[in-house]
Amino acid sequence: MSTVRAFFLRHIPTRETIGEHRLLRPFAGPLSQPNLWRMNHRSVPRAVALGLGIGIIIPFMHVFVAALLAVPARANIAIAAALTLVVNPLTIVPMYAAAYQIGKWELRRGADVDPAAAAQVSGEIARFLFWIHHASGPIALGILTIAATAASVGYVGSAFFWRRWITSKYSARRALRRFDRRSSN
Repeated sequence: MSTVRAFFLRHIPTRETIGEHRLLRPFAGPLSQPNLWRMNHRSVPRAVALGLGIGIIIPFMHVFVAALLAVPARANIAIAAALTLVVNPLTIVPMYAAAYQIGKWELRRGADVDPAAAAQVSGEIARFLFWIHHASGPIALGILTIAATAASVGYVGSAFFWRRWITSKYSARRALRRFDRRSSN
């Protein structure tokens, strides 16, 4: 695990090193905002929602798109980019199958291909494209539903856990102060 961390620390630019990279130099001003690199109660939930939403909707180049959209959203860039990796070659097939089922249910109709119409289409590739044409509506609606749900749950969940973490740290500090006061008396 330490080698992975070392790799990322070597290759991911920090707020201080953005001006040194030739390709990032024109964007050094907007990319030097503190919220884009620090983890706080506003930037983390935004990044979680953005990363999950973009990762599900856009199946390719989603890391770049999420990092790009994190700037105007004032979300943590690293978290937004990392959470897009939830969608990967192992999860994309079950996700699209679930999206198809959800979309069929939401549209209240089956997008099943009519056997008589499919028989008229010759060739395996033509049948596959015919099925994709009829299934694209439920899949698109299902993907949008899954993305909106994941982004909403991610935002609320990360905001809740962030608040719980801060509260526990505050309680621990308060208990330590009480202990120090008691022991000094």
